[in-house]
Amino acid sequence: MRVLSPDRMLPALRHRTLLSILGVALAVTPGLAVSAVAGGQSTSPELLPDLRQEAPSQVAVRRVGGHVVLAFRSAVANVGRGPLVMTGRRVRGERLMTVTQQVHRADGSVSQVPIVSRMTYQPGGHRHWHLQGFERFSLHNASTGRLVSVSRKVGFCLGSRYRVTPPVPGTPGTPAYSHNCGPHMPGLMTMRMGIDVGYVDDYLAMVEFQYIDITQVRSGTYLLAHQADPGHRLRVGNRVDDTAYAWIRLYPPAAPHALPRVAVVGRCAGGPASTCPAPLGV
Repeated sequence: MRVLSPDRMLPALRHRTLLSILGVALAVTPGLAVSAVAGGQSTSPELLPDLRQEAPSQVAVRRVGGHVVLAFRSAVANVGRGPLVMTGRRVRGERLMTVTQQVHRADGSVSQVPIVSRMTYQPGGHRHWHLQGFERFSLHNASTGRLVSVSRKVGFCLGSRYRVTPPVPGTPGTPAYSHNCGPHMPGLMTMRMGIDVGYVDDYLAMVEFQYIDITQVRSGTYLLAHQADPGHRLRVGNRVDDTAYAWIRLYPPAAPHALPRVAVVGRCAGGPASTCPAPLGV
C-alpha cells in the first residue's frame, strides 16, 4: 500500500472492518481464458503486463445535463514485463467485436487468449472504438462501505499516452499503441489497442462520462475507488496495485443554486480498501 497524501490520517478499527466488506464488493470472479500458441504449445514464461491504477486526481464537482456530477482524472500504468495488447474482430452484420489478448513469452512466441469482453464503436463525443469493462469508478459511504453511486462509463480507448516515471525496464523508445482507436471509422472489422510497457493510459476529468452522478448524494465523507480490470478478465501479473482510492468530503453549496464543494482529504494506491487509512475525524 502506498499512502500518497501527507494529510494526517487515523486508521480506525471500524473502517478496517467496514472497508473489508468494500474490498470484497470490488472483487469479481475472474473470467475464463484459454491460451493457444501459434505453431504449438510453449512452456516459456509469459511476459505479462502489470496494470497499476493511479489514485484519482483533478476531482471536481460539475453540472452535466441537469445532473450534479463528481468528475475526476483516472490513469492506468503498465509496469509489467510485457505489453497489454487487445485485438477486436467482428464479422459482417455484427455490431460488437469479440476480443483476444496477445500475450508475449520469453522465447518470442505469442499466445492469443480469448477475453470475456467486447469492443464497440462509441458515437457522441468519442467517435472511436472502446474496450468494455477496463476500469470501474465507484463512490462508497465512509461509515458503512456501502456503494453510493457508480460511473456509467464502461468503454475505454487504450493507448500509451506518456511514459512512467521513473522508467520501467523494457520501455520502448516509441510506443506501438499511441493511436486513437479508429476515430470516425465505425466500419472497421478489426481493431488493436493496448498499453506498452512503461507507459500510462489516462483520461482527464473533462472527458465525456468521466464522472459519477452525485445529484442525490448528501454532504459527508466518501471513498472514491478506481479499479483496473475489475472483472479480472485480463491475463496480467501483479494484482495488488489494481486499485487506488481518494477520500473526499462533500460540502453543501455556499449559495442557492450553487454546486456542492469537494475536498480531497487523503489518497491511497495499491491493496484492498481495508488497508487505506481513514483521514482524521472520519
